[in-house]
Amino acid sequence: HAMGGEQDMRKMGGLWSHLPATSRTFLVATLAIAGCPLLAGFFSKDEILWQAWSSTFGSGLLWVVAVLVAGMTAFYMFRQVFMVFFGECRADHETQHHLHESPPVMTVPLWLLAGGAILAGWLGFPHHSLFEGWLEPVMGHYAAATASHAETPNLGLELALMAISVAVAFAGFGLAYLMYFRHRLRPETFSDALGGVPYRVVLNKYYVDELYDLVFVRGGLLLCRLIAWFDLHVIDGIVNLSAAIVRGWAWLFGLIDLYIVDGAVNAVANGTYFIGRRVRNVQTGAISAYLYVVLIGVLGGVLLYWSWASAS
Repeated sequence: HAMGGEQDMRKMGGLWSHLPATSRTFLVATLAIAGCPLLAGFFSKDEILWQAWSSTFGSGLLWVVAVLVAGMTAFYMFRQVFMVFFGECRADHETQHHLHESPPVMTVPLWLLAGGAILAGWLGFPHHSLFEGWLEPVMGHYAAATASHAETPNLGLELALMAISVAVAFAGFGLAYLMYFRHRLRPETFSDALGGVPYRVVLNKYYVDELYDLVFVRGGLLLCRLIAWFDLHVIDGIVNLSAAIVRGWAWLFGLIDLYIVDGAVNAVANGTYFIGRRVRNVQTGAISAYLYVVLIGVLGGVLLYWSWASAS
C-alpha cells in the first residue's frame, strides 16, 4: 500500500520511520513466528518440536529437521525486517515522495493481531493449557487407547530441547543481523562457494514456475497435439474408412439393382413388347379373315382326328 504496489524487498528499505504502525506490528509478528520466548509462536513451535521428538511417530531426525526449519524461519523473517524497515530507502524518488502510513482501517487490525501474537500463546502454556482437554469428550476412546503407549514427560529433556530450539532461532536472527543490518557478511559468499547455485535457485523461486510451465503448460500442449493427431489420423480415419466402405457397397448394390434386378424386369417387359409386336400383325381387324382362320383351324383339326383314327 505505502509503496504503490511494489513487492520487491530490494526496492524498499528505511521504512521504520515512515510506517510506524506497520513496522512495529510487523516486528512483533516476526518475533512471534521466529519463536521468541513468551510470544505466541514460541509456545506453538515448542509444542510442535516436542511432539516431533516424543510422540509415537516422532524421531530425533524429525526433530532436527524441524529445528533447522525453525532457524531458517527466524533468518528469513529478520532478513525481511532489516531489508524493508532499516537501512537506506532503495525506492525510486516518486515512490519515496508518496510514502505514507496505512489508514486506521488497516492499522487497527494490525495492532489487534500484534496483541494476539503477544498474549494468545499463554492460553496454551505447557502443562497448563486451557485447551489441552477441550476435545476429551469426543476423543476419549482414542486418548484411552494411546495412554498406555505414552511416555512419561521428561521435564529436563523438554527444557533442554526448548533451549536448543531458542538458540537456533537466535542463530538465525544473528545471521540475518550480520548479513542485512551490519553487512559484516556478504550473502553472496555462501552462494559463490557453491557456484552461485543457491542464489539462482532462490532468485528463480525454486524453479516452480519453470516446472509448472514444463509439466502442465507444455505438457498440456503436447497432450493436446497428440490427441489432435489421434483424432485426425485415427478417429477421422476410421470414420472416413467406414464412409468409403459404405460408398463402395452402395456402388456395388447400385450396379446389381441396375443391371440384374432392373435388367430382369426390363427383359420381361421388352420380351413381352417384342412378342406383342410380332403377334399383332395377325390381328387385321377383318371378320372374313377371322372366319378363314377359324375354318382352316377346324379343317386342320378334323384332318388330325382322321389321321389319328386311321392310325389306330
